[in-house]
Amino acid sequence: MRFALFKSANVTNSDGKMMYSDRESRCNMITVDFSDFKSLYGNATLENLVTPWQVDITDKPPALRAPNVSNVPLKWAHDALTGEPRYIHDRKVVDRLCSCICPACQLSLTPILAGQLLRRDPTAHFRHPPGSQKDDCTIVAARVAATHLLLEYGFIDLPRRVISRTATGFSGQGYEIWVEEPAERRMVRSALLHDHVTAVLTLDNGRKLLADLTGRRDLTSAFDDQALVTISLSDPELAMLSPEEIRSRLRILPDIRWCSHWNDRALATKADAESSQAARDALDDWSADDEADFRSRLTPGIDAEIARNLRRETLLHREVKAILEREKRITTPSLEVVVTRDPPEELEMSWEEDTLRMDWCTAPKILTLRDVQLETRLGRIVPDVIAHLDGPHVDADCHIEMWVSGSFDEGIEDSYAMTWPPTLLVEVTVTHGIDSEKLQRIRELNLATLEIDLSTLGGRVTLEGLRDLVVHQTIGKRWVHHPEFAIQQQRLNAEIDEHPVTRRNQERLVELKRQRWLTMPVAHWADRYLEALAGFHDANAIIKRRQRQHQGDGPKPKLLGRDSDAWALITSETEALSAHGLPGAAHSSMVQEAGLVARILSIQRNTGVGYDLSSGYQVLNAIMLSGKGNKQWDTLYAIAVKAYDLESHFTSDQTLRYKAWRKTLIEKVDANDEAYMRPATFDVVLSALFPEMAERISKGYGRLPDRG
Repeated sequence: MRFALFKSANVTNSDGKMMYSDRESRCNMITVDFSDFKSLYGNATLENLVTPWQVDITDKPPALRAPNVSNVPLKWAHDALTGEPRYIHDRKVVDRLCSCICPACQLSLTPILAGQLLRRDPTAHFRHPPGSQKDDCTIVAARVAATHLLLEYGFIDLPRRVISRTATGFSGQGYEIWVEEPAERRMVRSALLHDHVTAVLTLDNGRKLLADLTGRRDLTSAFDDQALVTISLSDPELAMLSPEEIRSRLRILPDIRWCSHWNDRALATKADAESSQAARDALDDWSADDEADFRSRLTPGIDAEIARNLRRETLLHREVKAILEREKRITTPSLEVVVTRDPPEELEMSWEEDTLRMDWCTAPKILTLRDVQLETRLGRIVPDVIAHLDGPHVDADCHIEMWVSGSFDEGIEDSYAMTWPPTLLVEVTVTHGIDSEKLQRIRELNLATLEIDLSTLGGRVTLEGLRDLVVHQTIGKRWVHHPEFAIQQQRLNAEIDEHPVTRRNQERLVELKRQRWLTMPVAHWADRYLEALAGFHDANAIIKRRQRQHQGDGPKPKLLGRDSDAWALITSETEALSAHGLPGAAHSSMVQEAGLVARILSIQRNTGVGYDLSSGYQVLNAIMLSGKGNKQWDTLYAIAVKAYDLESHFTSDQTLRYKAWRKTLIEKVDANDEAYMRPATFDVVLSALFPEMAERISKGYGRLPDRG
């Protein structure tokens, strides 16, 4: 007959006496065999023959019963002379060649039954003096036995020593680094119990190792260059075991843990350095000297969050500069200019509403550098980095695409060779981009300005990642401004002006407006044209004066351009004149700041138009002093002086200078010097705009002969 008990079990009979206990939990089943009962007791029932059993099934093994320390015989002591461990059956103890003391209370001990190995009750032991207090003596004696075990064992396997350190970056993120001393096996030359809980081991390399025998010593953070391990060798039962029994019971030493290591100081120093370097590699920390320098420049009482952002920005600016200084090159993204031309509003409801778009771009380019400066004032801005290009850079790899209403029309290989400006500004963005005020100042300087926006990368980039980004990548980079932008916008606008769609739109627009234009006389549109042009140039003259007088850090006022309403008004009046058969009013020679119309108006009105000058003579003087390449329109200015009697406003000296200039002009014209002869291109429209000059213009004096 068999039955089985699973899990841990306590088995007791009816009188409560323990019959079985799975103390060690080393198995989950016991088997009891009753097969021989029948042969002894015949057919008697098992219930009549066997005392009833009670079986309790539990999930956990019963707690181990600790031995009664007071009943454990003391078989280990210290040699009173040498301090060495002495076992009760040591030859010197048996032969009474040494005196022994208790390792705990230091009282003299008497060996009882020493050498009598077979005696069990009582067994051989050391006896304290009568009436002595023996609180920790057995435990300490067990540790003496353990110390002897360590020596008998012959070696000790020291585990690896691991230390971690964490550096905190600007962002508050921790950078934890682990360093270690490898595990090693060391021979034990000697072992002595140092105090009640600690043994001193002398290793084969001469080093001393303290061994806490409780297994409960806490780790220490003190760097005293002393090594301490903790190992659980304090079982009171060790105090009554022989060396052979100890070796048999503890074939493998319990786990050893470091409390402190000889190299803890060096390990901690290494871990601190590596964790700080990890933070610096993540661009989230810098040296103590850098921090001191930063604080010396910091505004007192500044918000901690603002200061944190400033630290990171300052560090990134410095690192970008260092990378550019070291690498002497930077990869820049392509330059891109897009010009879009929508159909005129008057044609929006018509059947044809094509929108034109022209794209101009270059390929990404690697620029080589020769000089890099950090945060140096340039005019009214302080760029993060100023770099100078190493020699001329010419970019001939340009491309133009034309798109009509979103559909690709044609690609054009651009023969234009772009020469890069010699200076490059670099702005590094971490938290805040370039505001409108700084952008305006950059545009005023008209220097190539590249932004590296690290905020697009989550604000996190390693030192190596930053180097790769600056030197090799275009991600996160954009051109804030480039002198080529305005040049290419002008080129693309000129191309769009000549596109068939634009020409058709202009023709249809003229037809729509022609009736209104023709209902008013030419003189009406001429007056409007002159007032619009004078208003545009006078406004810019005032803006230029304000720019010269500008002070402080605010943006300078911006000149009116061809995208302004004032210029749109000029364009409208030139179209009206064209409808009346007077083309040419929109030509740059007519409408530019120092063009024909502005200069003749200055003479007519005896004041600067488009010039920050107070008299017509001052404008005329600028004309008289112009170089030979600008003489072809001088006969028209002489006609205007006569027509509007400007001479009546001259001083005597001014009259003499004017007459000398006019005399030279006549001589050049009479000699047919073509540098002083004008084409007939604008004679008709100028006669309509300035009727007082019409008669003299019509005589053709100073006009190039018709070669047709």
